[in-house]
Amino acid sequence: MDRPTFALPPIPPRVHRVLLFVAMRSEADPIARALGATDGTARIGDAHIELLVPGADPVLGVDRLGPVHAASALARALCSAPPDLVVNMGTCGGFESQGLGIADLVVVRDAMFHDARVALDGFDALARAHTRLSPSESQLEAIAARTSARIGLASSGSSLDATADELALFRRTHTLAKDMELAALAVVCREAGVPLAALKGVTDLVDHHEPTHEAFLRNLTRTTDRIAQSAAAFFGQLV
Repeated sequence: MDRPTFALPPIPPRVHRVLLFVAMRSEADPIARALGATDGTARIGDAHIELLVPGADPVLGVDRLGPVHAASALARALCSAPPDLVVNMGTCGGFESQGLGIADLVVVRDAMFHDARVALDGFDALARAHTRLSPSESQLEAIAARTSARIGLASSGSSLDATADELALFRRTHTLAKDMELAALAVVCREAGVPLAALKGVTDLVDHHEPTHEAFLRNLTRTTDRIAQSAAAFFGQLV
């Protein structure tokens, strides 16, 4: 498997402020309830957790999905007061060929962009932005044990579906999760020098014949509930 080109700083021994990024309100609400959040904030131990959701587009009224909106929202948030840790929780596509099923969890070791195709030396690695996230191997293993999650690579792109070339890349890199924001968040965190960790839940199987949007909508509630049920255990290993 390709090795990450970039690496984020480790999670500090004491975490006092966490920014929890969730792309969609329908994903965020169950997590907020599970954490006992009030007015978008919650507390676990000594850590204060602030929920960040990009919100709805004022013209179309739909969630601001995708890498551009994710990066923009996080960059604005980091300008005011950088947290000790950024966490991304949300849904993803999984891979039947990797033994994943609906509502299974992935705790992310590294992230990249799968739809970055730049056939120029150096620029290709920059566009791919393959980045090792902040949790140590022992932290990843502890989270996986507590949440029954798999540990591995998440790949981000701007589209809900995947091309044949992207499917081949997923096979070659043993990708476990396909989403639409994590690699963009990793770029922002790398530039700001802020640690990042992520937990993803599978709503659809990328290498299955069923149309992605149909599986996503049918399984959204089930999967977000599973993420929410595991949120406290995830944070408990990091803060």
